[in-house]
Amino acid sequence: MMKRFLIGLVILAGLWLYNGGYADLTGGASAGGGDPVQEFASGDAKMNAAMDQARATLPAFLANETDANGNAAPNTSVKVAFDIGNDGAEIIWVSQFQWDGGTQMNGLLSNQSNYMDGLNAGDAVAFTTDMVRDWSITEANGRMWGNYTTRVIVPQLDAKPAAALGAMLSPDPVPSDWN
Repeated sequence: MMKRFLIGLVILAGLWLYNGGYADLTGGASAGGGDPVQEFASGDAKMNAAMDQARATLPAFLANETDANGNAAPNTSVKVAFDIGNDGAEIIWVSQFQWDGGTQMNGLLSNQSNYMDGLNAGDAVAFTTDMVRDWSITEANGRMWGNYTTRVIVPQLDAKPAAALGAMLSPDPVPSDWN
């Protein structure tokens, strides 16, 4: 059976809440009362390449965006794949995370889950770095760094939400001062 990825489309739920209320810019479907999701087959080449690039740059992200105690900088998030059984994973944003400097992480769900029974936006979750599929930094002006999976999703959206999200994404996913 082919594994499926269910990727949350609400880019950073908190960003929309800070902008005067929830705004669904994605046009995605909600499967179980949670935030909109987009399904991708495990063999989707573009999505897999995006997640590989995000994982390759994760060490630099963690080195630059966590403090000496492993606490995440404000306005940062990681997108984490949680196993939901039946060869599937819900990939969902986690904010206010902490990293132990090795492989262990924990944080708060940023989005409302569709497939993880009993877990809601704001709930604490524990995970490991190998479960991280993407990362994000949002500057005060709304410019977003990282968001590799978002960059794959944007072309699939309707014109208006695609333009809005595309305008927020940095031209290069990695800040130039990390080199």
